[in-house]
Amino acid sequence: MRGAYRKFWVVLIYVSWELLATVAFTIADVLYGGTAQVSRANQTNAQLWYARFYWLNDVLTGLLRFVLVIVLIYKVTPEGNKRVAVGRLLTVLVAAAILLPFVIFPVSFRPFPTTAWFNSTTELLNFGAAIMNLVLWAALIPSRPRDPQFLTVSAGLGVLVTGAALSYGLRHFLPKGVLTSMLNVFLNLTQLGCWVIWCWAFWPARRRRGAALSE
Repeated sequence: MRGAYRKFWVVLIYVSWELLATVAFTIADVLYGGTAQVSRANQTNAQLWYARFYWLNDVLTGLLRFVLVIVLIYKVTPEGNKRVAVGRLLTVLVAAAILLPFVIFPVSFRPFPTTAWFNSTTELLNFGAAIMNLVLWAALIPSRPRDPQFLTVSAGLGVLVTGAALSYGLRHFLPKGVLTSMLNVFLNLTQLGCWVIWCWAFWPARRRRGAALSE
């Protein structure tokens, strides 16, 4: 908040969304038992809407992660005609990420898509973000001078999206039960790992050292 938000405004938007969504869902869970393990027939209306909004937020969060990587790639692209072309290509990629789930995954609105569609869409978005984060690293590593803060933010983002992509992807091959719970724990640990790395990236003393190294 001491100036880094100008450079990483898209990161601020993402973490603010995650924070507000987490607080909102936690309050809703306490009040209405949104995460209670009950059958569909025994769900209350509040629990049904909790599940719907939970999966909707899951997809929106995955889309935000994808857009986050795209914006960072654009920011590290050098000024000039090349940046204009890269910007157009990145815009096309974002549009494709939004439309592709409706094309490749069966979807029906009754009034919301199924949990399987939400799960597959989130997996696709996180997998796409993981691939694009490799592109971001490819752009950052040869750059001179290197920006240590940008590299650290990208490292945290890589942990986040790769962990999410693996967690959602492995669910297709593993039976429900203990293994699914282990995947959820793995997902949470990678998310916490990202937060720790980002806290390290934006820690005031480290930021001053990084600025000195860049100079």
